Amino acid sequence: MDAFNRALLFKQVVEQGSLAAAARAMSISPSVVSKRLAELEQQLGVQLLRRTTRRIALTEAGDRFYQQIRPLSSQWQTLLDETSNLGKTPKGKLSIAAPQPLLSRMLLPQVIQFKNRHSGIDVLLQATAYEQLPLFNADISICRKLETFDSSTTVGVPLCDYRNRLFASPAYLAKHGIPEAIETLSQHQCLAYGTQQDMNWTFEHNKSVTITNALPSDNTEVLINAAVLGQGIVYIPALLITAELSRGELASILPDHQSKIFQAWAYYQKMDYIPQKLRIFVDYLKRSYSST
Repeated sequence: MDAFNRALLFKQVVEQGSLAAAARAMSISPSVVSKRLAELEQQLGVQLLRRTTRRIALTEAGDRFYQQIRPLSSQWQTLLDETSNLGKTPKGKLSIAAPQPLLSRMLLPQVIQFKNRHSGIDVLLQATAYEQLPLFNADISICRKLETFDSSTTVGVPLCDYRNRLFASPAYLAKHGIPEAIETLSQHQCLAYGTQQDMNWTFEHNKSVTITNALPSDNTEVLINAAVLGQGIVYIPALLITAELSRGELASILPDHQSKIFQAWAYYQKMDYIPQKLRIFVDYLKRSYSST
């Protein structure tokens, strides 16, 4: 057995949680697993695992090695799959990480259409906090443009521009009136992202207004639903509420006032060989959002 296959066996042990479980998953004996791991450690000159009768634990070297072999094994399997299916329909699993609002509201409709076109690709959606992106374990991460990321290991691709705009339900506007200027927002019920009571909404051209948060929340979905239920004015990108706008549940107000331009980007690991499933998904998103 060569070093790479020993490394894949080591990955299996870590993910299965024990030598015995890995042996069962690979249909070999535990003694063979133990022997191959010992050979790998001897070849590397470091201990990768601390073994006890009941459990295993990664050493520092083992953890680092595991973090590196995990994406490599995925790339290797992708290379095998795509080479054997050259010229055929692309297939495989594609994992996508994004913050919850983007995942469920911006990406889900696109993913459904993508899967309808590429039924051989299984998509895994992972809701991930913005601060954790780009997610190391995902094939691709999608979020607001990151101010800093490691360009030596990660590729960033711009997808579309967007702005925050003001929206409210017809019921709210009928009851409270339509604001005539952003200065009057301080007299309205506003639904701002965050848990503070008093907050600033900033618009382009250095304009801002202090508003009172009618329903403090750090959940965008809650704020959208509250706006639909007539609880106040929300300041969010239109691309997150296309369904509510089409159904007439929310309407744009003060359309001349909007935020600065933000960008949505896609991030994936830099590699010599980009899997076909990833290439066509990125191209699909770029085409889909080119007119946004």
